[in-house]
Amino acid sequence: MIEEIGVISAIQESGSEQVVLIETQIKSTCGSCEAQSNCGTGAIAKVFARKRETLKFKLNDSVKVGQKVSLGIPEESLLKASAIVYCLPLLAIIFSALIAQMLFPFMGLVAEAWLILFCAMNAYLTFIFVRRYLNRNDQGDFHPRILKVFPVENENIPVKQV
Repeated sequence: MIEEIGVISAIQESGSEQVVLIETQIKSTCGSCEAQSNCGTGAIAKVFARKRETLKFKLNDSVKVGQKVSLGIPEESLLKASAIVYCLPLLAIIFSALIAQMLFPFMGLVAEAWLILFCAMNAYLTFIFVRRYLNRNDQGDFHPRILKVFPVENENIPVKQV
């Protein structure tokens, strides 16, 4: 299970359900690298501000804004989604290039521009398919889950003098 800590940024009432907006901070691995001072990628990462991602969850627990939660996603779901996002369009480009090279000469289309256009069109259609597949509501495997709601942090700590 890959876990991340998020902070509840807003609570919305949706009928009888409670929808919470949880913000997580997108982290760059450049911050922990020892070679970041000599690396061009590290210099570029310093220029861009850290981004935040906002996620929506339905939650029945009593929570407050500013409360921390632990989010998680199983490793196998992340690997499956990565394979779908990266491998499926790549395979679509390869197979469309092979099919176009075999069929286009019979249709009188011998220029490489037709091959490139056909591959680009198939890659675009594959990306649309992948986006719709991963955004379907019943694809809960690819969305993070709330694992734990941490108790509210009390800023006023009572101190007894002895």
